[in-house]
Amino acid sequence: MLKQYNYVGPSEIQAQLNSVPFSQPVDTAQSLLQQLHQLNNDLHESPFLTVTFVIDKEGNLRICDRHQEHVACARGRPVLSAGEMTFAYQNADYHLERITNQSTGYCPEPDSWQVVDSALKQLGIQYPDFFEPAYDFRRCPRCTQINLIKDNYYYCAVCETDLPAFWNCDQKG
Repeated sequence: MLKQYNYVGPSEIQAQLNSVPFSQPVDTAQSLLQQLHQLNNDLHESPFLTVTFVIDKEGNLRICDRHQEHVACARGRPVLSAGEMTFAYQNADYHLERITNQSTGYCPEPDSWQVVDSALKQLGIQYPDFFEPAYDFRRCPRCTQINLIKDNYYYCAVCETDLPAFWNCDQKG
């Protein structure tokens, strides 16, 4: 059975759910292209477009503007993975350049890559072979702060408490 991630971020962010448009599932390469063009309706001042993504419980890819929270993209529901995707715009087309699991709202583990891989494979597009970078998250047992682990440094950034070796973000303290 695939692991589901519930929203573990601040309640103030979750309370803003109804103020953002609902993202539609991306089920074909054409629907991906349409949504990317819609998100980047500027004149492509930058050759890159980074979007927020989730893989919902049904295995569907959903994307939103990078400035939207993952919980809004998922409409508050549990997800199988979440993070960011960066696309390069070339010759009137987008190419998926980079995917991360960076989401402090859901804190998906790096092994959630398998569901991202499955969703992207269905689209028939080229994409990277793994999360780059891949992140680990831990909740501090002392102050309950969620920490993004960097360089295998398992200490809370707020109170410097040792962090557990295993994922615990769903625990509130």
